[in-house]
Amino acid sequence: MSPFSVVLVEPRYEGNIGSVARVMKNFGFKKLVLVKPADLGGEAKAKAMHAQDLLENARVVDSFRDIERGFDFLAGTTSETGTDKNHLRNPVFPEELVNALDSGGEIALVFGREDYGLLNEELKACDLLVTIPASREYPTMNLAVSVAVILYEISRQRTRKEYRGLKKFQKADRIEKNVLLDRYSDLVDSVYDQDFNRRLAKKTFKQLMGRAFISGREAFNLAGVFRKASERKRR
Repeated sequence: MSPFSVVLVEPRYEGNIGSVARVMKNFGFKKLVLVKPADLGGEAKAKAMHAQDLLENARVVDSFRDIERGFDFLAGTTSETGTDKNHLRNPVFPEELVNALDSGGEIALVFGREDYGLLNEELKACDLLVTIPASREYPTMNLAVSVAVILYEISRQRTRKEYRGLKKFQKADRIEKNVLLDRYSDLVDSVYDQDFNRRLAKKTFKQLMGRAFISGREAFNLAGVFRKASERKRR
């Protein structure tokens, strides 16, 4: 089970709650906690679509203090970063939540009210503040969109950890790249007669490899293609 719970503090609009449930379902999060929410009716269910089970199983509490007592780690969200002198609002970006993925406790992702967010007392109670980099002209995002951005980043980091052991997601190492360059070099030598054209083709491909992400699996497959092409060209 994921250690993350999505906590909505005093959400005013049932449609937003339903939309948040749908977003949670999209990214595989199942634990929804509501602090003094609006009444949930048809609009919430309609917005939730196939995530109505999250609404039915949502935990409803009466105050923010219940959140403080019920979780090991509180990550609050804010659209205001403040100045260097404002130590209260010193948030990190969503990708820095990756450190919380290894936590053994229950983590609350706390989202404030639609109109004015979290109170200063609530911000002080949080162990970490997170902000989504947005336009300074209009940094406040829709509640469900904010939840989506945060959950996407956590999901992305979690998926990267899970896939790290797969060959097709591992970047080609130096040996694999050198093999690929050697195979390409052999093919170029069999195609071009002039030394200038050979050097240009090899330099261009090396620069391309330097800019692109090439997995070990892709390097292996390309090297095989270049080798067979060289052999066929020399016949």
